Amino acid sequence: CHMGIDHDEWAMYNTSIHGALYEAESARMDWGKKLKKGNYRVPTCAYCRMQNGDHNPQRFGTIYSDMGMFQVDRGAPKHKAKRDSWIKLCQDCHSPRFAADKLKEMDAGVNLSFTKWREAAAVIVGCYLDGVVDPMPEGSAPDWYGHYTFSLLPGGDPRFYATSNLERLGLEMICYLTGNVYKAYAHMSMYNQTYGNGSAFEQDRKLVEIKTEAAKLRRFAAIEKKIGLEHKSADFWKH
Repeated sequence: CHMGIDHDEWAMYNTSIHGALYEAESARMDWGKKLKKGNYRVPTCAYCRMQNGDHNPQRFGTIYSDMGMFQVDRGAPKHKAKRDSWIKLCQDCHSPRFAADKLKEMDAGVNLSFTKWREAAAVIVGCYLDGVVDPMPEGSAPDWYGHYTFSLLPGGDPRFYATSNLERLGLEMICYLTGNVYKAYAHMSMYNQTYGNGSAFEQDRKLVEIKTEAAKLRRFAAIEKKIGLEHKSADFWKH
């Protein structure tokens, strides 16, 4: 659940200041102590998530967002209790103002990352609406549910197999990158917020790839229309 390109929490923690201190000092820590204030110089996954003996990450702080792929206003009044509990935990080591400011940074970073995703989604869906995606849903294999629904539309099933390259690039952007921007901010990994795994810079590069693929599809469609060629998706897409 906590490693891998689509939910890379460990990398986000490990490249934060908390993670750097953990790597440097973990061999000398007394892991027999209770998960309480003053017992550890640096928080670990268990310190922040399991102090009360359970492993429910939504017990405090986090709001369900399908691994960060949905834009959620975590600072909204309706989420104040969870936000306050997150800040309270951070107060074991930090001032409440410092913790609150870091969470506001997270909100701003997540909102910015989703402006990029919305631009990408508009490009992808625009190609679908104009019928230039190759293959179109009806020309590919059915999805997990047996449907032929475009992956970014309601009822669609995003996937990496038997789908158009344009849709695959889109899924990589929202699943591998946009979701991980949130996780980088939530774990205060400055490196992965910008340069590293699932970072803002990788988002920029993926957006260029999506636009490039869309431009190619539209050029091919324009040429086919001009010469009177009716394109049909290859049969191998159906398997």
